[in-house]
Parts: sequence; structure tokens; C-alpha cells
Amino acid sequence: MVSVYSFDHDQWLARSKKRSVDPVLPKTVTKFKTDHGSEVYLVGTAHFSKASEEDVLKTIQITQPDIVLVELCPSRSLIMQLDENTLLKQAKEINLSTLKTSIKQYGAMQGVVHILLLSISAQITKQLGMAPGGEFRTAYKEALKIPGCKLVLGDRPINITLKRAISSLSLWNKMKFVWCLLFSNESISKEDVEKYKEKDMLEEFLESMAGEYPELRLVFVDERDTFLAHSLKQAASPIMIHNPEAPDELMLIPKVVVGVVGMGHTIGIEKRWGENIDIEPLLRLPAESSSKRIIKKVAFTSCIIILSYGGYRLVKNTFF
Repeated sequence: MVSVYSFDHDQWLARSKKRSVDPVLPKTVTKFKTDHGSEVYLVGTAHFSKASEEDVLKTIQITQPDIVLVELCPSRSLIMQLDENTLLKQAKEINLSTLKTSIKQYGAMQGVVHILLLSISAQITKQLGMAPGGEFRTAYKEALKIPGCKLVLGDRPINITLKRAISSLSLWNKMKFVWCLLFSNESISKEDVEKYKEKDMLEEFLESMAGEYPELRLVFVDERDTFLAHSLKQAASPIMIHNPEAPDELMLIPKVVVGVVGMGHTIGIEKRWGENIDIEPLLRLPAESSSKRIIKKVAFTSCIIILSYGGYRLVKNTFF
């Protein structure tokens, strides 16, 4: 595929001249090449890590990319533009109002799961004194410094991921999973916090639950590996332009892309790099049967009371 791209030849030439011929990059970087000669430098990061921020900074400065792709979707993109103090303040202000907003945005079950995952992240934020997503904020700031560099949001929308994840579980497993989130790990140890500096937080969390809920790893990790691989390949598609030296001729310009993703996605993206990927099934929401609708109506009131109370309890125990 050839990309539709707002191309400025002078800016592209300026970026090209600043690129190292044989760059020495951090060990967290995996390099891919496309059939058209585009180069993709994939930086695997931990979401609570200054070292990851430095790896992103170095990679972008050395490669001077045409595209910087981050593991975010539009509804999560604000994390790049807020300063860390604001994010720390927001983490400490998760409350019942936040829970209601999340339920309104994502639906009852998905909203509660979303706010519980946020609460876990907020608890680590409080203990570390730093907000997650520093690598994405670094990527955003560095992309702005490079003339003509475009920033791309490469992840699947979070609302689709949450709905597919919850739909993959039986009603009983839904209840067990949320109950586990609420009550099985109310405190996070110093050892846990240190692990989150070195690993993808979601990957670590799902690994601990993989035996009981393999469906969640499939949706949260495997499907998103595929989606991110597709996004990176699209971002790396060459640009078709008129040859400046022969205007009647067309030429393909390969791109340089830097991808910034949680390190838990790196291996999956590498496995899928050579595949022809169709993302339409990954965006599809499972149809709900009439029997499921009846069960949901019967269980809804009791579920939401339990979940809302548990969500409030977790938030209260975390911040007060």
C-alpha cells in the first residue's frame, strides 16, 4: 500500500541529512524493514520508567523519523499533552463521580473494569510519585521538534477492547474477575512497584491471571499485538511523489517510523510482522443473544450495586 501523506520534500531532505547511517540504539529497540525499504524502530517500554523515556528520546533524536506511532487511541491521547503534576493530581481524584462517568462512557461492566484498572495504576502512581505514560509524553514532545514529523495513534479504541474483553467471559467469570480486581490485591508491595518499572504493567497483571482468564490475554494482548502490527505497517507504507528531477515520473519514498509500545507487545508484533493482517474482525463487537440479555437484566441491579460499592472501596483504600 502507498500512503496518502502530506509530503514536504525539503523537510524530508532535512530529516534525512540528520539521520545516522548506522545508528547505535538502545537494547529495547527492535528494527523492522518493509518490502519498499521503510524502516521501523520499535521501542519496547515500561509505563513507569525513566529509562524508557530516555530510550524513546534517544531513538527519535537519532533516527529523525517521518512518523512516530504511539500505543494510544484517541480517548487516551490526552495523557501526552498533560504535564505530570496534573496527571498525579487526577490520579488522586478518582472517586464515585469518576466511576459514574466511566460507566456512562463504556457501559456498566466495562466502565467498572476500566475504573478499577485506573485505580491500580493510580495506586502505583501514588507510591512512585510519577505518572504513567512518560514515554508517550516524550514521544509527543520530540515529534513536535522534528519538522514534518507526524504523530500517529496506533492502538485499538479502548472501548472496543473493553467490550470484547468482557464479552469473552461468561457471566460467572465476569463476576469472579471483577471480584478479584476488587478484593484479591488491595495493597501493592514495593516489589510489585519495582517490577512495574521493568515490565509492561498490563502484561504483568494479565500474566498473573492467565491461567484462570486466558480470554483476557487474547483480547488485551494478542489482539492488540495484531492491531499494532497493522498500524505500524500502515504508517511505514511508502510515499508516492513526482520525481523532482523528472516531473513526469513517479517515485516511492520509504519512510522511517518510530513505534513506542509497551514491551509486552514487542514479541507479538514481531511474530505478526510478515502476515497479511485484516483488522476488521478485531473491531467487531460480539452480538448479544436474547438469553444473555435476559440474564443481564436479572443480574444487572445486584451486580452494579456490588461493583460500585467495591469500586468505591478500592478507591477509598487507595487514596484516603
